[in-house]
Amino acid sequence: MAATLEAVLPDVDIWFKAFSRQDPDPLVVHGFAQRVRTRQIFLLGLVRQALLARTRDPRQGVRLNHVLAAFPDLPMLARDHTRAAGIIQRLRPTGLVVSPWQAVMWAIAERLQGRIWTQDRHWQVLAPHGCPLA
Repeated sequence: MAATLEAVLPDVDIWFKAFSRQDPDPLVVHGFAQRVRTRQIFLLGLVRQALLARTRDPRQGVRLNHVLAAFPDLPMLARDHTRAAGIIQRLRPTGLVVSPWQAVMWAIAERLQGRIWTQDRHWQVLAPHGCPLA
C-alpha cells in the first residue's frame, strides 16, 4: 500500500521565497518544486490575493497571475469559518492573537489533514497550541 502524501498549504512567505527573482531561497525553491511534482501544494484564494496585491506593476501581476493559474483555489467551506472562530475563541484566554486569516488557514489544514508551510514567527508560536505546521 502506497503512503498518502500530506497536503501542504504554503503561506505567503513561502510563495515569495519560491518565486522570487531577486532573492530566492534555494531550499524553499527545491522543496516547493518537489511538492509541486508530488501534487501536495494547495493554494488558498486569500494567499493568491495577497500575492497579486503585492506586485509592483501590471506586467509583474500578469506574469504572477499566469503562474498561479496552475494552482486552483482550494474551496473554503462554512465549517472552516466556524472552526476558525472556535480556534480564535479557544486561544483568546491565553493571550495569543490569531488573525482570521491564520485561523481559517489552520482550519482548512486540519480538514485536509495537512500542514501549513511557513517560516513566519507569527505562526511558530501557534504550533504548541495544535496548529499544524510543516
